[in-house]
Amino acid sequence: MRIEFRCSLIFAAICGVLLASSPARAVDGESADAYLRRIKTLAGHVANGTMETRRTTAALLRTMGEPVLQYLESELKAPEPDRRARAALVLGEIGAPAVHAPLRGALKDPEGSVRAQAVAAIGKLGTKESAAEIAPLLDDRDEAVRAESARVLGELHAARYAPKIERLLFDPSEKVRISALAAAGNLRDMAAVPAAARALDSPSAPVRNNAVIALGKIGDRSSLPQIRKALDDADQWVRSSAAAALGEMRDGEAAPLLEKAAGDESACVRGTAASALGDLGAERSIPALCALLSDPRPSGFALLGPYRRTEVRDEAAEALGKITGDPRGFSKAADPAAREEALQRWRDWCEKRVGTPVPKSQIPNPKSQNDAEGTTMPAPESPSPRSGD
Repeated sequence: MRIEFRCSLIFAAICGVLLASSPARAVDGESADAYLRRIKTLAGHVANGTMETRRTTAALLRTMGEPVLQYLESELKAPEPDRRARAALVLGEIGAPAVHAPLRGALKDPEGSVRAQAVAAIGKLGTKESAAEIAPLLDDRDEAVRAESARVLGELHAARYAPKIERLLFDPSEKVRISALAAAGNLRDMAAVPAAARALDSPSAPVRNNAVIALGKIGDRSSLPQIRKALDDADQWVRSSAAAALGEMRDGEAAPLLEKAAGDESACVRGTAASALGDLGAERSIPALCALLSDPRPSGFALLGPYRRTEVRDEAAEALGKITGDPRGFSKAADPAAREEALQRWRDWCEKRVGTPVPKSQIPNPKSQNDAEGTTMPAPESPSPRSGD
């Protein structure tokens, strides 16, 4: 999985370079039909490509002028919902002011998948009218539209719609409840705390995960006992989110629990726990962090160039730097040789401080089904023109 992940990113970068080198305007002798075919090809790269390919190709389409908007506006009227949804997606990625009017019309499309994609696209525009245009769709009959509307309004920090989003915390649709929890967290909505705390008892791991994240963002300290309890959740992502929330909230009483989490079977939990211990800054946690300095497993979603995911030992070294006030030359973004030299300086320091040698290379726990390398990552939040999410 890690190899595929890296390869896909490398392919996206190469693809982006190739696309960026393509001429934006029609070249001499290029017919209108050929130019339109090129626009269609590029629009397909935006709709179906990786995040990096989308950004690169959308930037190119922005330079190609009126024919792009004419083509995409015509696609918004296509008979197939998938084509209309794809057009809305591409318009949102292009992001020019001229795309606002056709997207506003797409909010009334008869297909929920198209309306949801139009909501996402208008949210990306981020104009002063965006929130007011999206808010009525919180009551849409389609669950994907309600979910996307809540998510986008949260990201737009549209606090005036918090009461309507709070009602969606009790929506019959799990998808909607997940998005409403995300929005409540982004809005720092204190009124949502009781519902978010109750959601920690949901049988759905994604619901519990977003509930923990929301409570951490809101920062109401009355929810700390429930967040601490989530460190024992059966799902690794919930445990990881709980560790992150306790670090963000600077819960000093959670230090022993986070030290225990630093020995979790899941690398993402170990890495997040290490980072949280750094946020707490307690010297008592130094031994637990020293024990992680030789753990090379990927610890989560954070990406470092070139295309390297942050590792558990990175989080441990950075946390030790926060606690001691001296990073000892360690930087996550350093080249591998410099990073390893700094890690070894930390290992030597730990041996003197803790009294136990730290091996240069080790993996403390056997790989399990719950480990970050062997688990499917949570699905992206943005809707897909094929699924209508």
